[in-house]
Amino acid sequence: MKIKCKCGKIATWYYMPAEEEWACCDNCVPRGCSCWEWHDKKFNSEIYEEPEGIEGKDWEWIDKRVSWRELDGEGKQIPCCEWWYKEEGWDDED
Repeated sequence: MKIKCKCGKIATWYYMPAEEEWACCDNCVPRGCSCWEWHDKKFNSEIYEEPEGIEGKDWEWIDKRVSWRELDGEGKQIPCCEWWYKEEGWDDED
């Protein structure tokens, strides 16, 4: 049996450090976290190229032309690295 999110959809995200079940669907999972690296365009006096992909879909500026972060390919921030994803959803016994 699949674990359900509080909204009733199948939970595709599971927060691993939680002592009790804490699972969310893709719409309800909290997004954005300091664990994901912000990339600076200039580091140690070296200038780096802009990131690959499409701005607003694969990445976004945090401070215009200075630093950027990766996005999930749909333009959404990535959840904390402690949230684990399983496309088919999580089973009760997982």
